[in-house]
Amino acid sequence: MPVMHETAVDSIRNVLGRYSVAVDDRDFDAVGQCFTADAIANYSGLTIPQGRENVVDYIRGIERTSVSQHYLIPMIIEVHGDTAYTMSYCMSVLIQSKDGETRSVARGLRYRDHWRFTDRGWQIENRLHTADWTWDLPARVDPGAMWDVGAKGDTSTG
Repeated sequence: MPVMHETAVDSIRNVLGRYSVAVDDRDFDAVGQCFTADAIANYSGLTIPQGRENVVDYIRGIERTSVSQHYLIPMIIEVHGDTAYTMSYCMSVLIQSKDGETRSVARGLRYRDHWRFTDRGWQIENRLHTADWTWDLPARVDPGAMWDVGAKGDTSTG
């Protein structure tokens, strides 16, 4: 099987994907690998103290939700030698319990990231996270089948 060589753009896109999966899987070690040791981050106007551990500690707040899914679309990836810039749109869906009710809280986000190529590969050195919109609706959490199948193969929406 031939060896596939990633371009810088592919590598950065893969780190963005790993970040989303790691946040949703609550794999905070993997989240940390996406950031430089001296990372700077601002999440919706809140400046996080400098450093990878501080950024990860802030992101760890996702544990207050029972389930999350981040849908990330890297729109712009510009590479300039050992530095890069990305702007990505994201929709995050968070399932939370509020006042005994299961809620679906979704947010339309933008990530503006500055990257540096390190001995660990491409890592985010500066993140600006902006929330553009939010919805908060009742949610039904039922990961089973979408349709009930009757004895004769009839289907009805569930």
